[in-house]
Amino acid sequence: MLRSSPRLAFIWLPLCILAGIVEPLPAQEDAAPPAATETAENGTLTVTVEGVDGPLRDNVLALLELNRFAGKPAPDDARLRWLHGNAETHIREALQPFGYYEPTIESSLNRIPGGWEARYRIQSGRPLRITTLDLRILGEGQQDPVFQQALANAPLVQGQTLDQLKYEQFKQALETLATERGYFNARFTERVIEVNLQAYEAMVRLHYDTGPRYRFGTITFKQDFLSPKLLNRYPRFKPGDPYNANDLLKLQGDLNSSPYFSQIQVNAPPDAATETAPVEVELEPNKKRRFSAGLGYGTDTGARVRLKTEQRWVNRQGHHYEAELQWSTIKSLIGVKYFIPGADPTTDEYSLTAGYVQQNYRQQDYEQFIIGGGWQFQDGKWLKNFSLNYQYEDFSAGNQPTTRSLLLIPGLNWTWVDADDRLFPTRGLLFGFEVRGASTALLSDLDFVQGVLRLRGVYALNETSRFIARGDVGATAIRQDFQQLPTSLRFFTGGDASVRGYAFNSIGPTDEEGVVIGGKNLLVGSLEYEHQVWDGWSLAAFVDSGDAFDGASPEMKTGAGVGLRWRSPVGPVRLDLASGLDRPPGDTFRFSLNIGPEL
Repeated sequence: MLRSSPRLAFIWLPLCILAGIVEPLPAQEDAAPPAATETAENGTLTVTVEGVDGPLRDNVLALLELNRFAGKPAPDDARLRWLHGNAETHIREALQPFGYYEPTIESSLNRIPGGWEARYRIQSGRPLRITTLDLRILGEGQQDPVFQQALANAPLVQGQTLDQLKYEQFKQALETLATERGYFNARFTERVIEVNLQAYEAMVRLHYDTGPRYRFGTITFKQDFLSPKLLNRYPRFKPGDPYNANDLLKLQGDLNSSPYFSQIQVNAPPDAATETAPVEVELEPNKKRRFSAGLGYGTDTGARVRLKTEQRWVNRQGHHYEAELQWSTIKSLIGVKYFIPGADPTTDEYSLTAGYVQQNYRQQDYEQFIIGGGWQFQDGKWLKNFSLNYQYEDFSAGNQPTTRSLLLIPGLNWTWVDADDRLFPTRGLLFGFEVRGASTALLSDLDFVQGVLRLRGVYALNETSRFIARGDVGATAIRQDFQQLPTSLRFFTGGDASVRGYAFNSIGPTDEEGVVIGGKNLLVGSLEYEHQVWDGWSLAAFVDSGDAFDGASPEMKTGAGVGLRWRSPVGPVRLDLASGLDRPPGDTFRFSLNIGPEL
């Protein structure tokens, strides 16, 4: 019986010997190689390896010293033949980490026109199999479900061909788990591969003693501008909880997503005396005020200007606000929003709003003043929003006279999302619904209830192709004449985000002069196929259909087109060229540009 010492010439060469897992056999010293001399007269060297492929072939080429000259001028004859003479030994060493100890190798070195060809035909032979496998987790980790799962999914299986790469990968996986989960005293008590060439079998023994699992110690925030009571609501863990590096990464990410900090450093050095890891969070304040401005153009909105200011914190409780001014060719607004962090400041908040909006577009005009408040919080995968707004609106649509409305509107907007990646999903589903209404019994001019259902789905067929679907359904019940419902609360469709190939809000019921005045109900659907043609770039084909309508029978308008997609650092960018297929006629061709995730 002997312990093997094969070489594996990836970045981990030679892992087994360096780790002290497998005792190397005494090696005969090669004779000193002849001095290397490359001569143009010798021509170019070609190296051909046949019979193996994949990682085996890669390792053969990596360990084959002669391969260093492949495609280059061949060395002088004496060195060339000396390297060729050692090739069989190198090939055998390259195959052993993958469990092949009895290869048959046919080699030849011949002159060919323009140089030399070294050819090696390899039959890997029968694989060496693992007949005894002894994998154990000891210490507290023995009861840890994550380690139990790792042991159950170990890549080494009794009866399987010995593969030292899998062995090393499994070792590294155990050490990584121990570091992530706070087993800072973990060590291997046994790590042996024994090869018996007479019986042609291998024994693998790997025992990993995790020792005790450390706990989180005290959590300290080093800063002087926010209340500790606010900051203590950020960690998802508390002192005494089992250590988990992912909890620290989550804390750092949540703090980074807040408006308050410019630099965040989270340290949790283990203390062997107490078997705890005290958490120290060093925070540098952000600039207290931020100003931004932008110019842009949207295919729905036309030219637009945006000015915004933010006060990142108003007081030690973390209150903050933003004020915004927007102008475009169809709509202008000015508004202020004041935020108060909730129980979980990463997702929960209260808000107070005040704003003014004016729209002048295709005789769908309104002027609106609004004040209100809201409460948002996360409940599992649900993001729940409750709001109460009081709005005054002067509006007109088509040839209708200008009408005034005063409404107190309570509402809720809930969204459920499950996706593998919110920015660039390959599998994902979004479901949301919104309900709002008003009553003449509660400071309002109208009695109405309105609801909207939203559905978005992404399904990837493979790494390069995926389908994207979306649908919207809306309905309104109103006791008074529908013409009394403000323009801002009516349903319209058409445009970049609904039915492409049609202008913004160009689909819906019309008056006697053919002006779209909006409808009680909404139905929109879309299906898109996207195929990647280059790294980060894709082509798409899509069809959209929808209508805003009164009654129960929509007259669906359909648009179809093609698009270009780019996975930019800030999110997906979509450029579409679409045409409307039904009447009222859509544009012959209409460009649209959208930036942002599908879900």
